[in-house]
Amino acid sequence: MKQNLCLVILVALLLVGCKTKERVVTVEKVRNDTTYITKHQRDSVWLHDSIHVTEKGDTIRIEKWHTKYIEKATHDTLYQHKTDSVPVPYPVEKLVERKLSWWQQTRMHLGEALLALAGIAVVVFVIRRKLI
Repeated sequence: MKQNLCLVILVALLLVGCKTKERVVTVEKVRNDTTYITKHQRDSVWLHDSIHVTEKGDTIRIEKWHTKYIEKATHDTLYQHKTDSVPVPYPVEKLVERKLSWWQQTRMHLGEALLALAGIAVVVFVIRRKLI
């Protein structure tokens, strides 16, 4: 069972290859970008005063240890809208492969032959092991 699994994996690895695919590049014509930034800020203060003078008409009133609470709230919103457009799509450059030299072709064919021989040797080895 283990030998059969190894044989299947080995054969699958020998049959797998790489191939480049042609890619289609799509370009967006118009892109909208909207940003909202909201900022809330609150500021509060307790004012402690030892003497506080209040006037109402002709009456002057003096208070000792007067405490006053002051609160200030701010709200700020930023809105940005930006539109980017691409009038012309970018051209896709095609790569042109050059021809291999005779030495590179020879090395490539010898490598394929050696891989085929190694695969055959592994298959023969597994068959002999199974039969013995």
